[in-house]
Amino acid sequence: MLRSLMIRRCVGVAGRRMFSESAAKSVEVPLKLFGIHARYATAAFVAASKAKVLPQVEMEMLAFKDNLQKSKELANYVENPTISREAKISAMEALAGDNFSHITKNTLVTLAANARLAQVDKVIDAFSSLMKAHRKEVDAVITSAEPLTKAQTRAISSALTPHIKQGEKVVLSTKVDPSILGGLTILIGDKFLDLSAAAKIAALQRAI
Repeated sequence: MLRSLMIRRCVGVAGRRMFSESAAKSVEVPLKLFGIHARYATAAFVAASKAKVLPQVEMEMLAFKDNLQKSKELANYVENPTISREAKISAMEALAGDNFSHITKNTLVTLAANARLAQVDKVIDAFSSLMKAHRKEVDAVITSAEPLTKAQTRAISSALTPHIKQGEKVVLSTKVDPSILGGLTILIGDKFLDLSAAAKIAALQRAI
């Protein structure tokens, strides 16, 4: 019992130090996020930015998320509320080992110590959003009824450029959905444009 309290106290101090040190020196955060998961992600971003290891921490976090998706055993362990904090702390320390930077390791251990490890996927998603904003990337998803050619994809990407801010760059991904019948739907950032044949047919039906 005494050992458990000591572990929790030590990790708690380390976690508070991580957050306080992150806030101590001014680092411009490119995107304002909200929620508990955003707090951990922002702290990790600031710490990694100061240490000049942002790409490394991003790669490590994405690798951990990939492991979560591939390993049902790991996912169940992380989400299991009956496993003690101390056990999860030890597991995260062992899993991180020397493979992860101290920032990624501290993030995982602090989540475990604060009984927030089940939210690790949301923390990683929030960190990814911060990194995209840091690189000034704008996600664009093009959905078509049939696969687009490379020439069509390039043409659409060029057409989207005037719709983003100067200095930003479009990161384009494509999807195929036969149900739209023809045309395209475009999701860029938080803007949605429906140019599909299905939408035009629906509009025509409403007008009749």
